[in-house]
Amino acid sequence: MVQSERSTFTNKRKQIISTVAYLPENIRRPKALLFFHHGYGEHIGRYERVHRDLAEAGIAVYGYDHHGHGLSEPKDPRDRALVGDFNNLVDDSEDFARLIRQRYSPDIPCIAAGQSMGGLIATHLVLRDQSTWAGLILCSAAIDVEWTLVLRLQAPIGGLLATLLPRAQIVPAVPLENLSNDPEVVKHFAEDPLNFVGDLRARTANEILKGFRDIQRKEALLKVPILAIHGTADKITSYTAVKRLLAAAASKDKELREFPEGYHELLMGPEKEEAARTVKEWILKHSPEPEAKL
Repeated sequence: MVQSERSTFTNKRKQIISTVAYLPENIRRPKALLFFHHGYGEHIGRYERVHRDLAEAGIAVYGYDHHGHGLSEPKDPRDRALVGDFNNLVDDSEDFARLIRQRYSPDIPCIAAGQSMGGLIATHLVLRDQSTWAGLILCSAAIDVEWTLVLRLQAPIGGLLATLLPRAQIVPAVPLENLSNDPEVVKHFAEDPLNFVGDLRARTANEILKGFRDIQRKEALLKVPILAIHGTADKITSYTAVKRLLAAAASKDKELREFPEGYHELLMGPEKEEAARTVKEWILKHSPEPEAKL
């Protein structure tokens, strides 16, 4: 039976971060530890169905709402979905993973995963110390975005806008209908009170852009096993950038699972069962049973 837990931890910036865990029946000895990062504007609770299924398979799943998202602080409307420094997102992830790892045997494989912006965070996290990670899973990962004319015009002055108008929602968000070709998925996202819907804040957009550029400089250094799942009709994050990362990575074990005509929300849309099964099977494949100790 799966055990779910809600808790909190306080990050280095004294913000209280809301966490979740889905634990398998063998709590002390899971097959793997999965650290899952949600995307921009959403919250970790949206993935409960996927995470419960993984826990049923013996995988311990941990996640949290990024600062300014979901149930995490800050909760002032002016600071929701505001990213002052992209490295803060990675710092929180690194600290949380370190905190959880202390509860388990060091030989249990740890895998970092993320949806959309969460995939960008997970990639940065792994690059900080690849020796501690058994794998990286990228779900519709935001290694880059599909660039519109407005984004191309704003990018050169992104730093200036971020300094002068950090909280201003002036960077156009992709239309919600691009999330999925299932209208119910789009409706559910739009009506979720814990989601942040609307244009991006200038500072947030510029910090994410920095995250993109930093990965471009470092992606060839990746050497952990990688799974990427991506829809060919994704108009939010760049499928081309994900393929570029996989081609550049030094990893010998790397797999791309393409979903023809799939939109951004693969784990929520019509292909959700196949997408979730792909992730689960990959984790189990990369989580060999530990040898019995005499």
